[in-house]
Amino acid sequence: MRSFLLSSFLFSYMAAQAQITITDADLTGGNTYNWTANNVYLLDGTVYLEAGATLNIEAGTVIKGVAKQPGQPFSSLIVCRDAQIFANGTQQNPIIFTAESDNLSGNLDETDRGLWGGLVLLGRGKARKNGLDSFQVEGIQGVEPRALMGGFDNNDNSGTLRYVSIRHAGFEIAPGNELNGLTLGAVGAATTLEYIEVFAGSDDGFEFFGGKPNAKYLISAFNDDDAFDWDNGFRGKGQFWFAIQAEDAGQQLFEVDGAEPDADVLWSNPTVFNATLIGSGSTNTVSPYDGNNLLFRDATGGVLANSIIFDLKGEGLQVEDLTNGIDSYQRMLDDSLVIANNVWFQFEVGNTLDTTGFLQQTGASGTDDDCSDLINHLTTNGNAVANPNLNSVGRFTNNMLDPRPDGTETAVTSNLYAYPNDPFFTQVSYKGAFNPNGPHWMLGWTTLDRNGYLGDFSSSIQAQEVKEFGLYPNPAQETLSLSFNEAAQNETVEILDLNGRLLQSHQVTGTQVSLELSNLANGMYIVRFRNSQTKLMIAR
Repeated sequence: MRSFLLSSFLFSYMAAQAQITITDADLTGGNTYNWTANNVYLLDGTVYLEAGATLNIEAGTVIKGVAKQPGQPFSSLIVCRDAQIFANGTQQNPIIFTAESDNLSGNLDETDRGLWGGLVLLGRGKARKNGLDSFQVEGIQGVEPRALMGGFDNNDNSGTLRYVSIRHAGFEIAPGNELNGLTLGAVGAATTLEYIEVFAGSDDGFEFFGGKPNAKYLISAFNDDDAFDWDNGFRGKGQFWFAIQAEDAGQQLFEVDGAEPDADVLWSNPTVFNATLIGSGSTNTVSPYDGNNLLFRDATGGVLANSIIFDLKGEGLQVEDLTNGIDSYQRMLDDSLVIANNVWFQFEVGNTLDTTGFLQQTGASGTDDDCSDLINHLTTNGNAVANPNLNSVGRFTNNMLDPRPDGTETAVTSNLYAYPNDPFFTQVSYKGAFNPNGPHWMLGWTTLDRNGYLGDFSSSIQAQEVKEFGLYPNPAQETLSLSFNEAAQNETVEILDLNGRLLQSHQVTGTQVSLELSNLANGMYIVRFRNSQTKLMIAR
C-alpha cells in the first residue's frame, strides 16, 4: 500500500492590479494588442478580435468577463478568422479567463457555472453545415459576419493557447444554441493548443466544429453539459484528455457528431489517444442525468484508443444505429470508427459488455438491436472490462482527486493500441491521460490544483510509517490499529471513501489506537491525519 502526502502550493497575486475594461470597440482589425500581468482585463459584452489583429497575452494575466443580465450581450472574447491570439502561460503563471466575481482565492467552486460567456477561436479550416463551407458559429446572438467560421485551409493558424484556465463560463442564447468554455470553429492544425482547462462551465467544456486543430493536455472539469463535443467534419488529433463530471451536473463525456446532415461528404474523423474520462459517479443519486456516456452519432468516425472510462451513472457507450441511412454504426462496420484497447469500469448499470450492462442501444429498430456487432468490435479491438485502480476520485475541495492509476492493474499498462507514426503523438506505455509512475501534469496551473481539488498519492507507505506512525493490518479487518512514534496530541484521524466523503472522524491522544471498521463495506478507503496533513490508503 502507499502513503498519500498532501502537497501544498502558495500562489501570490498582485494586490493592486489596475483594471482595464475592454469593449468591442477596443479591438479593431489590423492592430496588435499586448495584455500584461500587471493588469486585470474586464471583458464588457461580446468582444471581437477582428481580422488582421493580433492579441498577445503575457503569462500570469487575468481576464474576467463582466456579469450581464438576461437579454444583454454576454461578455466573451471571439477571435475572428484571420486574427490571432498568443496566450502563452506557464505552469507557474497560467493565463486565467474567469468571471468578474472570481477573487482567485476559492470563493467560487464547481457549482458556479455560466457567469460569463467564454472563449471562441474561429478559423478557415474545412467545415460543413447544411451544404455550406462557411457559416456562423454556434452561440452568437443574431446575424454577425465577424462570427463566420470555415474555409478550405486545414493548416490555418489562430495562434496559441498554452497553460490557460477557463473558469465558470458558458452562456445559453436559446436551447441548442450555447456558448461553451472553449469553442473551436474550423480552427486549423497550425494553431497550438495544449494545457488548457475548462472548469465549471454551463455548457460543454470543449466543442470542436470542423477544422483540424490538434490538442494535448486538456481538462474538462465539472461542466454542466458535455465534456468534449465535436461536429461538422472535425478532423483533428488529441492526446492526454481528462474529464470529470460533477455530482450535480454533466451529460455525456463524449457527445460526438459526424456531419450535418449525416450523409454529408465531410464527416468528423478525429484521432484521440490517452483520455481519462470520469463520470458523475456510479452510485450518484444527485445528478438528474442518467447516462454520462460516450455517444457516437450522426455518422462520426474516428479513433478512441488507450483510454480509461470510469465511474459513470447509467450506461457507458452508445454507437448510433439507425434503421435507415448512414450512421456511426456503419462507420464502425467500415473500420472508419475504431474504439480500441480502452479500459471500462464502474458503471451504475453494471460492468458487463452487453445491453444489460454498460452498452446502450439506440432503440429497438436498428440493425444491431442486441449490440452484438458492437460487442464484437470492442472485444476484437482489445477493450477490457477491468478496474483501472485510480488512486482517488474526489469532486470537492478536499484534496482528494488523483486520477492516476496506481500501476497494479495490468490492463492499464499492457495490450496498447499502436500509436500512429506521427510526431504529434507521444509514445507512452500506459492507458489514460496520466502516467501511473509520474507526476501530475495538472499541478501548478489549474483551478483543480490551486483551489484544493487535487491530492498527491505518490509516496510509499513504508517511508511514512518509519517517520511518524504505522497502521496494521492492511488490508484491514474489523479493526484498524494505529501506532505513533511520538504520542499524538489531539490528532484528528478521518476515514473517507475514494470520492472524498467523510465516513468516520476520531480524536486521538497517545501512542496507540484501534478504529472500528465493521460498518464499512469491503473496498478501498483513505485514512487522513489532519495535523500532519498526511493521507494513507487502506483496503478493507
